[in-house]
This record gives sequence, C-alpha cells and structure tokens, in this order.
Amino acid sequence: MEVYQPDVVVFQCGAGSLSGDRLGCFNLSIKGHVDCLRYLRSFNVPLMLLGGGGYTMRNVAHCWCYERAVAVDVYQKRENSTWKREYNPGFGMAWFTNLMKMETKM
Repeated sequence: MEVYQPDVVVFQCGAGSLSGDRLGCFNLSIKGHVDCLRYLRSFNVPLMLLGGGGYTMRNVAHCWCYERAVAVDVYQKRENSTWKREYNPGFGMAWFTNLMKMETKM
C-alpha cells in the first residue's frame, strides 16, 4: 500500500478459499476471511467489494453477509436475542469454526 498508494482497492471476496468448500483448498475460516477485509479497511482507502467463487452456498452466504456487515461497520454479535430459539442452529457465525484436516505432507 505504501508503494502503490491506490485511490481505491477492489477486493474480490471469493469464498472458494473457505474450509469446507468443495473446490477450494486454502482452508480459511470465515473469521480469517473477514480479517483480510479488516486489514484492508485499516488503510482508510475506499473499497469496492466484489463477490465470486465459493461452491458451498451456505458458507458463501454466511461469508459474504459477514464481510458486508464488517465492511460498513454494522456487525453486532447477538448474544441474547429474544428470538434465538426460533433460529436454525446454523444461523449465527460462531458455529463455523471447524477447519478441515490438512492432508499436505512436508
């Protein structure tokens, strides 16, 4: 960022890098994905977020929703929602923390 000093950054939020994606192999958590976005936001340069990639639709939807909320600074953790018992068990973000076993040999 120091060298190029861009006026705007285009961030392609391809969710194919998420753990559990059928075609991806990077094994990132949704939190890890969002941490990349937070890092770019720290430079205070306008961001254009694009979708793309990701072949496990439930994971893609969670990831993109979370990223957009963080990008516009509206994400709030819902600890004690009155309606919590009505939600599907996979409604929240915290459930997606399990990563796949790495099969890579060094």
